[in-house]
Amino acid sequence: MEPARIKVCIFDVNGVLIDSNAANAQAMAQAFTEDPELQGRIVDVYLQLTGIDRGSKMRIVQERVVGRPFTENEFELRWEGFKRLGRISMLRAPLTTGCREVLAELGRLKITRVALSNTPLEELRETLVNRGLNVLLDEIRGGGDWPKSETLARFLRDCRIEPRHCLFLGDGKGDLDAARRNGVPFAAIDPGTGEFRGETGFDGPYPNIAEWLRSVSSRLPQDEPA
Repeated sequence: MEPARIKVCIFDVNGVLIDSNAANAQAMAQAFTEDPELQGRIVDVYLQLTGIDRGSKMRIVQERVVGRPFTENEFELRWEGFKRLGRISMLRAPLTTGCREVLAELGRLKITRVALSNTPLEELRETLVNRGLNVLLDEIRGGGDWPKSETLARFLRDCRIEPRHCLFLGDGKGDLDAARRNGVPFAAIDPGTGEFRGETGFDGPYPNIAEWLRSVSSRLPQDEPA
């Protein structure tokens, strides 16, 4: 990564801008079952699935924990349940360390700020508006039942942005995979989970985006004085 050529910073939301991974894991568990023991197992599986789209997470939970295929309309029922519970968890979860300050500073430097998430766009936009983050972002891109790599590819294609001028900041191997598939430089955010152990070819990991900015601020493109 060469900070001096960054024109666009792309942020995963869960775990990068909002400290919501644990709350979302519990929301997923509650969407599947009221049994506390099964909920605990679902939470454990969910927390291993960072950077993976919602549909894939649900299918993996069904396979590993429930242990049988979805019945007719069951997938849709779980999807809607997680949609409702996940919205609540995202509104209650705290922002990550330095979230607002980092976005504000990048805006001052005229670097485009993008939120890119597996969360469906309507839910994502509602969350960011309610948390007051929408005014600190230039673009919001939501996901669905498709890989994050596809969401990232659509953004690059729609906005006609060269991957080498972007930086994707994410907290999961799924985020790293999306960046690799699209040729986008990647900075890893890891508060101590060891998520990126054994991986190479990225910047970091950093415990949060505030530490990332502190590390690279002197090398970012500086806004020219008026």
